[in-house]
Amino acid sequence: MAKLVDIVQRESCFQPGSALCPGCMEGMAFQNIGKLTDNGRKTIFTLGTFCGEVSTLQYPTPVAWGRGERTPDDWTKSFGVIHHVFESAPTVAEGIRDMADLLATTGALPGPVQVCALSGDGGALAIGLRPLLHTIARRTRIVIFVMVNEIYANTGFQYSPTTSIGAETSTTPATETVPGNFMPPIDYIGLAVTAGAGLVAQVSPAFPKYFCRVVEAALACSTTAVLFIPSPCITGWKYEDGTTITLARLGCETGFFPCFLKEEGRPGQLKFVELDPGKRPAIEEFMGPQRRFHHLVRKSPETGSFEARPGREQIFSQIRASIQQRLESLTRLTV
Repeated sequence: MAKLVDIVQRESCFQPGSALCPGCMEGMAFQNIGKLTDNGRKTIFTLGTFCGEVSTLQYPTPVAWGRGERTPDDWTKSFGVIHHVFESAPTVAEGIRDMADLLATTGALPGPVQVCALSGDGGALAIGLRPLLHTIARRTRIVIFVMVNEIYANTGFQYSPTTSIGAETSTTPATETVPGNFMPPIDYIGLAVTAGAGLVAQVSPAFPKYFCRVVEAALACSTTAVLFIPSPCITGWKYEDGTTITLARLGCETGFFPCFLKEEGRPGQLKFVELDPGKRPAIEEFMGPQRRFHHLVRKSPETGSFEARPGREQIFSQIRASIQQRLESLTRLTV
């Protein structure tokens, strides 16, 4: 695998000028993915409708995918981007993979092609769950990137199947009787592993070396690779600018979004998080800076640190139990 210093110096097909929020994790992920796919192979991306697409590709906002004013002469630097309906990123990528393989057998392509699908968690795990699972089951040789921000950020910050317990969204408002979302998030990692993906991972740009190593492994996978990328949303999660990486790191270390890798036929990895809850940072540290949890967390008047609001202890017990159950489930998947 390439050294991190060499990857950093590569060109990225994701350029400045998008309409993403400043400091958006999706922008960081796209920049890294753009560099990692600059590896001597032509790349074709499929983008379903999600905030990472409408803010980077859709007229009249700037198109951030490109390498300048003209198509590169070098085949390995050229790439394609196809935008399509909401839920179809894996399916469209399948068609591209099949056609590229067919053209390769006839000698019509001058070099190898790698195919990547990008979508949000709403498009991949709600309206698009069936295409995702069917593509995995067919073991198509593509890489599927899913940006997990726990909401439909493109259409009004509604609840999605990945929304954390207790989070306030536009469709799960916090009230005196209902403390935000009361449904546990879908086990999307377990679903992808059980469906038969050749590689399943959850990675974050907050851990750059691990992110790069896992993406490289995904690009080399001989069947379907699925990478989930937790993407703190400044507008939807309602936190202060400049703290995206801090929240992303805490999201992993507290167990909300643990880094995970499982390759078919190999032992898996649960990274940067302790299974023992006593050794993990308090979940209040992750929840406190986000105003979507304002009804559950407050700053202690004595210490200034974040703590559960009086009367909300029961839901905190539910959140902790859900996180522990998820980590134990992922640990079993690593075998």
